[in-house]
Amino acid sequence: MNYSSFKEGERDGWTSRAQIYKDATARATLQTIPTLLGHARLFPGARVLDCGCGPGYVAACAKLLGTDVEGVDFSDGMIREAKAQFPDIGFHVADVEDLPWGDQTFDVVLSNIVLFHVVNPTRAMCETRRVLKPGGRFVFSQWLGPDRSECYELLFSVLNRHADMSRADPAPNAYLLSNFDDVSAMMREAGFMDLRSEVVENVLHAPGSSFFDFFMKFGVRVPLILERQDPDVQTSIRLEIDALAAKYLSDGTYKIPMPSVVFSGTAN
Repeated sequence: MNYSSFKEGERDGWTSRAQIYKDATARATLQTIPTLLGHARLFPGARVLDCGCGPGYVAACAKLLGTDVEGVDFSDGMIREAKAQFPDIGFHVADVEDLPWGDQTFDVVLSNIVLFHVVNPTRAMCETRRVLKPGGRFVFSQWLGPDRSECYELLFSVLNRHADMSRADPAPNAYLLSNFDDVSAMMREAGFMDLRSEVVENVLHAPGSSFFDFFMKFGVRVPLILERQDPDVQTSIRLEIDALAAKYLSDGTYKIPMPSVVFSGTAN
């Protein structure tokens, strides 16, 4: 399957959202960082790579803990934002499936809610293993799927009723990485052992009168589906999403459970 159009859509989408990330996507993704760092076993002077760094929040946290950290992202807009916010950290435009570092460079690789944006997550894991020193730690996080997430259950129940999903560009399974058995097989194949997982009970706090409007700024995958639908279908989806989300609205903010899961392993 050719996912090149999906990849370009993801890159363009995140570049266009770089400056609003802190007021949208970060409202949920930042909640995962403490658990991500807890699995990482960081130590002063550790060489750390933040893969899919976005505007640099994971890298900045690792820096505060005394590590020598760098970040990489395929979106030049995200890298510009990261450099502007954290000028004392080295950030680079590159693909997590083809990292521009030599073998056994890092002690820890971190990746927060990134790999389901990647065309070939197994290849990304193999690249991570290549740049890790033996005994190094790889820690990544992923959203749980509609079967365990009230947020994604709401969104995809509406999309599956109204949208013609075949109009969207072919895309990898977004929630393959939500399953511990699948992830374990992928990580072992890539060269990791001592595998662990931990669920984080994120709650998305989305301000505003329309949850639909907020979520169109929050992510990229759902908007890529919506933009291919006819205007009347888009309107139906908007109205139904906002109607279903109304029960989560309190004092001008939607508070919707959106759990994530952290996976970690040690390089063989």
